[in-house]
Amino acid sequence: MINKTQKILITGAGGFIGSHLTQKLIEGGNEVHVILREKSDPWRINNLLPRLKVYFGDLADAEFLRKTVKKINPQGIFHLATSTIMSGVRAPNEEVIRTNIIGSANLIDALDSVDYEYFINTGSFSECGLKDRPIKESDVCEPAELYSITKLAQTLYGQAIARTKNKPILTFRIFTPYGPAIQKGRLIYNMIYRAIHDQEINLTEPSIVRDFIYVDDIIELYLEAAGKVGNLKGEIFNAGSGTKTSFGDLADKILEITGSKSKINWGAFPPVHYDSDKWQADMAKTFSKFNWRPKYDLDKGLAKTVDWLIMDRA
Repeated sequence: MINKTQKILITGAGGFIGSHLTQKLIEGGNEVHVILREKSDPWRINNLLPRLKVYFGDLADAEFLRKTVKKINPQGIFHLATSTIMSGVRAPNEEVIRTNIIGSANLIDALDSVDYEYFINTGSFSECGLKDRPIKESDVCEPAELYSITKLAQTLYGQAIARTKNKPILTFRIFTPYGPAIQKGRLIYNMIYRAIHDQEINLTEPSIVRDFIYVDDIIELYLEAAGKVGNLKGEIFNAGSGTKTSFGDLADKILEITGSKSKINWGAFPPVHYDSDKWQADMAKTFSKFNWRPKYDLDKGLAKTVDWLIMDRA
């Protein structure tokens, strides 16, 4: 845990997970510095901006990063900036490579002369590729498309620098996060939004599964890890619930929580390439190194997400 106020740098602070982390660190009295893209819409953290030190720039701009990092001289770094994928759709190849590989490498390189205490890197379960069993960190990675390839490259670069330069860098492979402030267009957002409006919900197949992890649980794991990286340099850990939930069960829970009369249209569109009935995190390694355990089961997490969406976005 972060037991004292610190000077902390966050990338991706305006994103889903990053905004929750920023809020938590500000509440803890930390001096929080964030890097935002010029054209980003930081709607999730608008209320926090007066309390943050904000730098606008591109992680692919190595000179900008060197100057910014030198000015901040952070004690800790949480790297959450990413070019992501949603429902099989991602940004153009160049943007994905610039953000996930070049941007991440530039950030790590810019910090080379900084004596930081921890660097928490954010990876993805998709780095591993499809498996026929719960995914372990030791599994051979066989990413199936560019986004996953770039996230694996980001993870491996951080691991290599941690081991060759003795840097306190650790990576969490996040499974499927959800909770308040989730992106419009995400599966759970769309399902809840349509359910509370009694609109038809179009889905792929009820047997497809995900390992859903509530955003507050992710934040608590990150904060505990910040105090333990010194003994875990270069390590990779899964960050999931350890439980797989089918789309069929997810739909049933959302309809029950919302009291919705929505009709579910199964097979309304084909699965995306990474859909599977096997996605599940093997959490043995993470549980062996951290006291952390998820506090939110899916019912509790969905209820809080429904409340947020009704109040703020409906």
